[in-house]
Amino acid sequence: MIAVKSMDVRDNFKSWCGQVTDGEIVQIARPGNSFVYLINQETYEKLTMERRAYAYTTYLFGTDKITNLKRLSEIENLSDNWNDNGASKIPAGVVKYVRKLLMGIEFQPEIFPTACDAIQLEWGNNLDEYLEMEILEDSVNVFQIDSEGNEIQKTIGIDDGKIKEMVRNFYDRAV
Repeated sequence: MIAVKSMDVRDNFKSWCGQVTDGEIVQIARPGNSFVYLINQETYEKLTMERRAYAYTTYLFGTDKITNLKRLSEIENLSDNWNDNGASKIPAGVVKYVRKLLMGIEFQPEIFPTACDAIQLEWGNNLDEYLEMEILEDSVNVFQIDSEGNEIQKTIGIDDGKIKEMVRNFYDRAV
């Protein structure tokens, strides 16, 4: 990238256009810390295509789902001792299952890695109720607090239908 001042544009524009054609990017400083960029057609088309792809993906999946999938990718890339307290890398099977679940679930949770080789999903509704699911490789630990403060804890098997139904019922009560 070539960074230049706006007062140099007149004297060097033709030279910069040649460099831009060869793939260079020219950044022209403007007053107030704003910039003008000169880019070639290929770079412009690539940026436009990426922006369209993002807009289309956001339209299809919604911003909450996109955010969660990015967060899940960050969790997937955690290495051993990610919490500086000896936690193991989250098992690939757990990440894969949570990704599948996020793609098929209507209400998106907050997601967090745990030191127990699991991923925790958390939901809250407008009745101030709380639903938490800790996804392990072979089971799901469920913790729930209803609007009256009653706590429910249980362990269920890995079952997409049951999990989706629990989340749907959690939100249906709040309607």
